[in-house]
Amino acid sequence: PNMAAEPEGNFVLGISSKLSPEMVREKLSELFERYRKFVSSNPDITSQLESSFRVVSYFIAGRFQNSSELAELVYSASNLIVLLNDGILRKAAKLKTAVSLSQKRIMTLLTVLEYVEVFAEIGAARLWGELGRWVVIAAIQLVKVALRALLLFKYKAGIVRTPPISPLDREADLPDAFLKSCKDKKSEEALEMEDLDQVFVRKAEEQGRLPQVTFMGTRSGRKVRSLTATPPISLRDWKLPGTKPDPDKKKKTTSYLEYQNLPPTPLGGVRLVGEALHVFRPLVYLSSLAACGRSSWKPWLLSFLTDVSSLALMGDNKDLNLLEKAELKRRSLMLLFYILRSPFYDTYAQAKIILFLRLLASTVPGIGLVIEPLIGYLPTWQQTYFYNWGT
Repeated sequence: PNMAAEPEGNFVLGISSKLSPEMVREKLSELFERYRKFVSSNPDITSQLESSFRVVSYFIAGRFQNSSELAELVYSASNLIVLLNDGILRKAAKLKTAVSLSQKRIMTLLTVLEYVEVFAEIGAARLWGELGRWVVIAAIQLVKVALRALLLFKYKAGIVRTPPISPLDREADLPDAFLKSCKDKKSEEALEMEDLDQVFVRKAEEQGRLPQVTFMGTRSGRKVRSLTATPPISLRDWKLPGTKPDPDKKKKTTSYLEYQNLPPTPLGGVRLVGEALHVFRPLVYLSSLAACGRSSWKPWLLSFLTDVSSLALMGDNKDLNLLEKAELKRRSLMLLFYILRSPFYDTYAQAKIILFLRLLASTVPGIGLVIEPLIGYLPTWQQTYFYNWGT
């Protein structure tokens, strides 16, 4: 019997089930272009979506069995999305960077590794067991050390921050002209009007009504806008009619991007040795851990002495720029993590920390909703290398 001709393909969302690789790439390029245009035109909405996505990861952690993998996947994805969106906005706003393209690629790769390392460790442990986990940890740290060494010795990048590429402060970093261009036509017209309430006063006069722009509350004495002078919701700025904009408030704070583009402080002599100790500290710890075992105090002591020596060799930081000072301060605070690192944590800190958290949960009303999941998640956090040793 004659068979009906097989259809060439089913269409789902306008995409055929039989597409050549070239057509698939074209469709993906078209989708990415639409996404790029949305992000470039709506930085405020994009920021809200990113924040919501990150909050989900905090809510998931410790709430149910195997929640750590899902929480870390969501958190890593949210960070990567922020990095991608920042890149789109930097390009759309034509923001300049003070580093070469090759150095920027190294910094981007380092930032991506910083964002996915915890999920990679947890996933490797799930798929390949403890041995696979440590192989992935060693591989990631070797790549990170090699990239940081390149930045330090080849590109003279000085003190490299963690992560090397910080998220954009979109209010301060993006130019005013770019932010204005992102508004729709109605919002743009509203920004150009110096005194929007006068438009509604004229309309009230045309309709033969007595325009009352504001009224004052009899008890509170507070002046508020009347309904007759209320513009459409898309044009509202939530200010009293006739209020002159404060020129000081229009001034942006110093852009974080301006600090990022400052030239690095040249490192030489003992400072270069100090930064090199910080760069190679993960390999010092991992090699001593492989030689002495996890129960030995030698890896813990060697790592602690390496970090303290690195900070001590940096000396007085008066000549460093603001971001370099902030990075050294962060490293100093990270010394507190040695309390949470084995074997010190197992021997001295674990029982005291859990007792304190339980006491806090039982005495402060409502805080138990946060503390109990934290206590349940603490063993997973403490046993994950990149949570407390990867910084």
